[in-house]
Amino acid sequence: MQKIDMTESNDSFSSRRSDYKKVWKDLSITEEAARASVGGSEDEAALIRSGTAAVNFLLETVGIGRDDVVLEIGCGIGRVGKQLAPRCRKWIGCDVSPNMLKLATERLRQFPNVELFETSGYDLRPIADGSVDLVYCTVVFMHLEEWDRYSYVEEGFRVLRPGGRLFVDNVNLCSDAGWAVFEKHRQFPPQQRPTHITQCSTPQELEEYLKRAGFVDIETKLGGDRIHAWGTKPPRA
Repeated sequence: MQKIDMTESNDSFSSRRSDYKKVWKDLSITEEAARASVGGSEDEAALIRSGTAAVNFLLETVGIGRDDVVLEIGCGIGRVGKQLAPRCRKWIGCDVSPNMLKLATERLRQFPNVELFETSGYDLRPIADGSVDLVYCTVVFMHLEEWDRYSYVEEGFRVLRPGGRLFVDNVNLCSDAGWAVFEKHRQFPPQQRPTHITQCSTPQELEEYLKRAGFVDIETKLGGDRIHAWGTKPPRA
C-alpha cells in the first residue's frame, strides 16, 4: 500500500485550491477585485441585476417566505443578499474571506435583519443545528473540491429545520456550454491553473450529494451551462 506523505510544507498547502481562506482573501484584497471575483463585474448595476436574477430563480424553485431564516454559503460581498434580505425575516451570510465580509457589511448596512459569519471554508460551524429554513449556495461549488461540496450539503442538512430547503448549483459538465468551459480551462498547463479555476459537476453528482445527506423530494433543473439542484429535509416523523 502506498504511504501518503502528510508532511508537506505550509507553502505547498497554501498554493492549493482547497486552501479556500487564502485563495479568497487574495482574490478580495481590493473592492474592485472582490466585485469582479463574485459577479464578474465591478459595476454595481451589473451586480444588482445578477443578484436579482438569482433571487428570482430561488423564488421559482425553493420559494422564499417572509418568515424564513435564510442562509447563503459563500455570500461574498452580498451580491444576492442585498436583493434577498428585504424578502425574509433574517438573512445570514457565511463566507471564508474576511475581506468579502467587510465589504458585505458596508453594502448591507441598511438591513437590520442581516447577520454575517466568517467560516473555515469547510463547514458552517457558527450556525446552530435546526435554526434555518432555507440554505442556498450559488456560483460556489465550481470553486470547491468534491468532498467539500458534499460537506456543505451535509452541513446544510444539519442547520435546517425539519421541512427546510437546500439549493445548490454548478456548471454542468454534460451540457455543450459546460463542456466548452471544461475545454477552455483544460488549456492551462497543470502548474499554471488558477486556484479558483472552475470544476464542473454532473447532474448525477449533485443529486447523489442531496440523497446521501438525507434530503427528499430532490429536483434538478438544467439550463445553459448550469445544473440547479434542490431538496427538502424530511419533516419530523
